[in-house]
Amino acid sequence: MFKMFKLLCTCIRKRECIKYYNKQHLHINSGNSLLNMSVSHLKHFLKQQCSNIIEGYTCIITDCPICSNTKRKSKLYVNKTTGLFMCDKCNSMGSWDILERFLSIQKSDEKVNEFNILKNRCVNENFQRTWKDVINDCQSIKDLSAEEYKTVLNNFSFPHISQEVLSQLNCFYNKATNVLYFPLVGLNNSIVGYKTHSINPEKEGTVPVSGVSGCIQYKQYHSKNDNSAVVVGTIDDLLALISKKSASLIICLPYNLRNLPQQLLPYMESFKKLILWFGNDEISWYTAKQFAKKFNEKRCYFIRPTDSQPRPKLAAEMNYNLNNILQNAQPLWHKSIITFQDLKEEILCDLQNNDKVQGVKWKRYSTLNRILKGHRRGEFTVLTGPTGCGKTTFMSEYSLDLAMQGVNTLWGSFEIRNARLARTMLQQMAGVPLDENLENFDSYANAFEKLPIYFMTFHGQQNIKVVMDAVEHATYIHDIAHVVIDNVQFMMGTYNDSKYMDRFWKQDEIVGKFRNFATMYNCHVTMIIHPRKERTDEELTTSSIFGSAKASQEADNVLIIQDNRLTNLRGKKYLQVAKNRYSGDLGIMILDFDKSKLSYTSRLKGKEKSNEKLNICQQEKQ
Repeated sequence: MFKMFKLLCTCIRKRECIKYYNKQHLHINSGNSLLNMSVSHLKHFLKQQCSNIIEGYTCIITDCPICSNTKRKSKLYVNKTTGLFMCDKCNSMGSWDILERFLSIQKSDEKVNEFNILKNRCVNENFQRTWKDVINDCQSIKDLSAEEYKTVLNNFSFPHISQEVLSQLNCFYNKATNVLYFPLVGLNNSIVGYKTHSINPEKEGTVPVSGVSGCIQYKQYHSKNDNSAVVVGTIDDLLALISKKSASLIICLPYNLRNLPQQLLPYMESFKKLILWFGNDEISWYTAKQFAKKFNEKRCYFIRPTDSQPRPKLAAEMNYNLNNILQNAQPLWHKSIITFQDLKEEILCDLQNNDKVQGVKWKRYSTLNRILKGHRRGEFTVLTGPTGCGKTTFMSEYSLDLAMQGVNTLWGSFEIRNARLARTMLQQMAGVPLDENLENFDSYANAFEKLPIYFMTFHGQQNIKVVMDAVEHATYIHDIAHVVIDNVQFMMGTYNDSKYMDRFWKQDEIVGKFRNFATMYNCHVTMIIHPRKERTDEELTTSSIFGSAKASQEADNVLIIQDNRLTNLRGKKYLQVAKNRYSGDLGIMILDFDKSKLSYTSRLKGKEKSNEKLNICQQEKQ
């Protein structure tokens, strides 16, 4: 029993360390996998140990066995996908293996009390103290004078909302820094974090930076409808709905559309209907589908992003009828067979947002934007090229570009150590040699830490099942939108079964798994595959990819790095788009390598170069 408590203490401290030291980018380890049992087995196990088992939308709900000896009635929520457990009273939280061990042994009241004290000390007191420190220099909105309140509304360009109504959010205003603080409320109405709203370009921030178990909730007085809620991503959208009195209950997510933490799901269990109203761009559209899978699609409705149904803030400013828009919310859940009527709104959305549905655009590679149109979820890309041509270096910058625009990225580098890969990406982001600019290392590193980039800790030969478990776990927990695998050959030597003797068969199996993953999880997968050993004086084609034709057939995009410099005095290195399923456009992009930056970014010319220098000078003056 003592060993179990020691393990619990270690796990909780690690979690709190991550939470309060703002370490957002974690290494995904194979030990942190999804729950390795079916929902029926999970329910059966809990029924043997607990009572009053209820299957919710995302969790199994039961009486908390940890604080069951107390007089307070409490509920324990166990995530059906990951096994994460949370109690609404004693604040106990941890992974499934901890709860499973706890339930499997004979426990005494004395040891349970020790467990409760440990959990409360680590989870509860720390943030309550943090929140008190934050609001120490602030004024509550309800305590502002009428003139001060009017000034706040004008400064933040808020719609006209009465002071009494806004006070329901229990927000605070810091006059010195001109920042508003909105508490995030979790189970049992406890404050578990806060959102900041400021006037500078980066308007909203959230503390802690990951894993918060609460949100901002607004409920109209005398409202009896507690089963239905409108879900928005920003405080501006929340206030727009409040000002128009369009919904009786509104939820504002803690991290906008960047991430939906699994710790928030128990709080959302009481709602039978969730209306997701985000924006009218491709990120909002795909994110809504991803979040609906976590919330359980059967209770989710979506405001489809058309020109006549923009996000709540824009709709309110255009004086649209928000009640009518909410009545047009369409269910996301449907049966296997659908009709054109079910697809009509989605087609209209694509046509009205043609540029946006093409995907996220690259900042560094304008030529790729012209050919590929953008980086889209759910696609499968293969990159190949001769040995030593710079495939990993190019792909690191390619993915860095997207991550800097908010595309959550998971790297699986089996050939190169994560430290070396991260150093390359850091230098590409900084644009200068790191060893010659060590005095700025901390500022570069702090900026890089804010990027949504995660690394798998695998190195060398790995089993495909272990890798897929880690990828699926990361996609669920961190809402990964782009997975990079470098390279597929490192998953081809770990099969023990005799039927896996053929290497081509192995690779086809791996490619098929990642192709299915990209489709099922609506996540873009980029896979690096070495070419066959061919003559160096011949250019590579899609047929040059190692293995059978399955990789090139399954891929939506095939990118080939061609290097003619060794066979031609005037030869060039360039990236060839050899397959493009989205639009069919093919072409090449010259790759000029800048060793000081470790970058393949196209060199700026003429007016573009002078404009870049002007922007840098203006930033330095500011």
